[in-house]
Amino acid sequence: GFMDHVSKKRRYLMIELRNVSKGFKGIELFRDVSLCIPDGKKIFIKGTNGSGKSVLLKMIIGFSRPDSGQILVNGEEVGKKQDFIPNAGICINAPEFVGNVSGYDNLMELAKIRKIAGKEEIMALCERFGLAEHIHKKYGKYSLGMKQKMRLIQAFMEKPDILILDEPFDALDKTSREILVNYLEEFMSGPHHTLIYTSHSPEFEDFADIIYEIDDHKLVEHVKVR
Repeated sequence: GFMDHVSKKRRYLMIELRNVSKGFKGIELFRDVSLCIPDGKKIFIKGTNGSGKSVLLKMIIGFSRPDSGQILVNGEEVGKKQDFIPNAGICINAPEFVGNVSGYDNLMELAKIRKIAGKEEIMALCERFGLAEHIHKKYGKYSLGMKQKMRLIQAFMEKPDILILDEPFDALDKTSREILVNYLEEFMSGPHHTLIYTSHSPEFEDFADIIYEIDDHKLVEHVKVR
């Protein structure tokens, strides 16, 4: 019946925070936060510097654990059976790339470890983001903008269902930001694709379907009026 259909759809991607509390370096960031993040939406995490935006993303990914409470993806607790969120492309100051080898070799090495992307996907993304002409130069010589493109490309190259991007527009020039927005729009046309991102630039709030603002150790939802 109808409920079967609903629960089946739920299995795609449901990120749930249950009574999550988290401090960092002695500062309380989150207190008893419970929240269901729906799938198929562009979700913007908003908050002042130091409010815990990156820490929240890291907890959802599984890089960081809550002090108490649980984070579940499709009903499975992150950190129990699965260490990390499955099938996600992640851009969060990680991975660190190796400076004395080329951008291309860095990406191919990751592709080999993760066993998903190949040369074609990688080169297509490099072309699209204007990195192709630099891809055989040593990563250590890259500008901040090129390094940011590398982080984005490694997040995209796996064809994930979920993108979790911390400050994805950082260090990009206007043209690259437009390319990125177009890419993300295309990504979201996939069934059940979900984007969770932060930005300290308010212009990228408009891009979101749902905004969660970190306010007084909680997440407050702002639903956009279209």
